[in-house]
Amino acid sequence: MLTGVFFITLPAFGRGWAESISSVQKDAEKYRTYAVTNGTSWAGTMYNGYHLERHGCAILGRMLGYADSIAHLEKMEYPPLDGSVDPHDILIFSISLENWVAEAKWALDANEDSRKNRWNLDCVGKQGIPNNVASRSDNPHAEFRVDGDTLLVYGDIDFGFRERFAEQLRQNPNIQEIALGSGGGSVRDAVLSGQLIRDLGLKTSLYGNCFSACPLVFMGGVDRTLWASPHRLGFHQVADPSGKAISLNDEVYDIIGAYISKMGGDSATVLSWMRSATPYEMFEPDVADLCDPGVATFVQRVCGPDWNIHRNR
Repeated sequence: MLTGVFFITLPAFGRGWAESISSVQKDAEKYRTYAVTNGTSWAGTMYNGYHLERHGCAILGRMLGYADSIAHLEKMEYPPLDGSVDPHDILIFSISLENWVAEAKWALDANEDSRKNRWNLDCVGKQGIPNNVASRSDNPHAEFRVDGDTLLVYGDIDFGFRERFAEQLRQNPNIQEIALGSGGGSVRDAVLSGQLIRDLGLKTSLYGNCFSACPLVFMGGVDRTLWASPHRLGFHQVADPSGKAISLNDEVYDIIGAYISKMGGDSATVLSWMRSATPYEMFEPDVADLCDPGVATFVQRVCGPDWNIHRNR
């Protein structure tokens, strides 16, 4: 397994983003060709997202002016193609390069607010990036994008989200799955949106980290899937509009508990996760702990229907 080696191919070193993307894409193809030629063409699905979040945060940090905060993510050394490195590891390295390309293309095409929203949710306080480099977005509201039969939802679940979400579903009646990435927001809008998802018989998955009120939307899915990725679910206490935690005995927890039970979840477990972290903290349960209480129905390589069958093949 390759560990701890990273590269720098960035505009700051004399290249524009388009040139950098082209260069890394050619390198990815070269390394993949070498691996296949030397007898390996399948790394396993667990490597599909290899270094995806790390590259994404490095690229966003560079674009948003936080070069010092992400410098440690940009250092990489290309392994030699001289037979000294296992071809399987070379293949994994090529996947890392392909994921760099995918993240760079996304960031290059995204608008500034989208970049900032993703940076704040998926990068700040993670990957060794400090907590004090959040970037103010002029449009933190959730963005919607249709990808086949999936509606990608990324951004805040703020007041009025449920109505905007419902309108997206009305306009796109063929949607079968909701892929979420959100730092949370309005509990009311989250519960109502989750109920709408369940009423329509839709599935849910993660497109980014899903924190605060977002897991309540996620639990609305008939099937609730976490694929192999660094994205996590996170829980904390409910706060009032000023950011102050409301009483742990407030009736809002009864409402949330009733909703979780209705969705087929173990309300006692989920509420204990919520109560364990202040509004300025986040409890992120291990993905292995998500199936038993009914938060997720399938976590790739971990739990869910037929997992034992897949594992024993």
